[in-house]
Amino acid sequence: MTKKILLFVLMVLLQLSVSAQIWTIYNTQNSNILGNTVLAVTVDSRGNKWVGTNEGMCKLAGKAWTDYSMFNEKLKGQYVNCLTVDSDDMLWIGTDDHGMILFDGIHWEEHSADTKRLNMKFVRDIAIDARGEKWIGVTLGGFVHFDGKKWKKYTHKDSGLLSDFVLCVAIDKDDMKWIGTNEGLSVFDGTTWYNYTPKNSKLPSENIPSVVVDKRNVKWIATLGGLCRHDGRTWEVYTTHNSPLPSNQVNDLALDNNGILWIATTKGLAAFDGKNWVIYNKENTGLPIEDIKIIAIDKKNNRWLGTDFSGLISFSGFTVQGKLVDESGNAMPNQKLKIGTADVYTDDNGVYRTEVVGGSNVVVTPEVDGVVFEPPSISISKINSMQLNSDFVAKRQTIAAKEEEPKSTTTSTPASVSKVVVTPYLEQGYITISFNGDVAEVEIKSGTKVMRTIPNYKRGNKINISKFPRGIYKITVRTSQWEKTVTLNKKH
Repeated sequence: MTKKILLFVLMVLLQLSVSAQIWTIYNTQNSNILGNTVLAVTVDSRGNKWVGTNEGMCKLAGKAWTDYSMFNEKLKGQYVNCLTVDSDDMLWIGTDDHGMILFDGIHWEEHSADTKRLNMKFVRDIAIDARGEKWIGVTLGGFVHFDGKKWKKYTHKDSGLLSDFVLCVAIDKDDMKWIGTNEGLSVFDGTTWYNYTPKNSKLPSENIPSVVVDKRNVKWIATLGGLCRHDGRTWEVYTTHNSPLPSNQVNDLALDNNGILWIATTKGLAAFDGKNWVIYNKENTGLPIEDIKIIAIDKKNNRWLGTDFSGLISFSGFTVQGKLVDESGNAMPNQKLKIGTADVYTDDNGVYRTEVVGGSNVVVTPEVDGVVFEPPSISISKINSMQLNSDFVAKRQTIAAKEEEPKSTTTSTPASVSKVVVTPYLEQGYITISFNGDVAEVEIKSGTKVMRTIPNYKRGNKINISKFPRGIYKITVRTSQWEKTVTLNKKH
């Protein structure tokens, strides 16, 4: 094998390796994961991923999978609906048939009698408050509190809970419990209940599968009718009609270490920093399926996505995104940038985007002929989050043209009076020409073909060239005193 061929093979393998680092798919065909329906993921203090599936619970440590039904037969073939790790690294496991099971890495603890007494089958979610007490959502079984010794159950019959069909539980900074049900959102302060439904709030749907609380104590609420933001006083609703949200059916939510909200929907994954949106789907990423059921995020900001039938997906890359605009703020579409070693082009809105491996150092540089940008380039070091505001503004547009020798018809006229400047606005599809004087004849040629002649062109007027194909054009400007030709290279 020649050195050139070997180098090419190594480069291809490197590219495949980098791609694999960004999007990795684990299913029963390519790994030892137990099932292709992933219901829960959590990460312990050592970085191990605990995965609940329709066939039991397993652990991913590095590249090694462990099936925990070997150590506890109750997990064999069991739907493991939720997984939560407490401050002591105790794993709290919510199952369909056996309620809640505890595991400290060596010993198992079960509460079979309490599970039966409280009808705690179908454990759906487990939240832990600042005191270490557990608040448990049970599908068809209500809301259960466990302080380590005593159990207390709340149902719609004996409390203000909207419904016994509990889907999720979150605890805010004021120790308020936010309980998502199939009939709306219940809030419990330990004594008093407050309920929100589409009838008394801006909730677009009664079904609440997920609630997360950010650092400012703002509640983000997933519904089957869109995404809600509630700061305690006001509501904001994001749908496919007023935002880039890919689907109104929001299945799960998670906040990463930088406060960015990750949104799992039936039509892909979205990220939202409060201002900017990034959408991930089958067309623009390595996602094998767009219906994402659950999402978890580890300490390195890697995202772990659970699906119904396509296994577990790891997304370890980070998005670099920005916009190219001209001095007037108009988008510059179809423009080239260099991001690291990759060539990236802006879309119809002037937005560019790529995904890079975590920890990368990249330089983003626009490569547009005849345009000076501010800043000229952007350097980003040790990327561990999305970079969504890497914007560039075109400060000056000049023609990358080669002036030909002037053909003076009057020898007494100096060449300086025949100075011609062509300014391209190629993203808008036109050029303007300035020269000494007010009116001149303009002729535009492609080779020997005359594309357009303007007998009385007024200095500074727009000339539409949007329908001209790519290529080299000769632009000749004539007056009764002089004639001058410049060359325009139309690349777009």
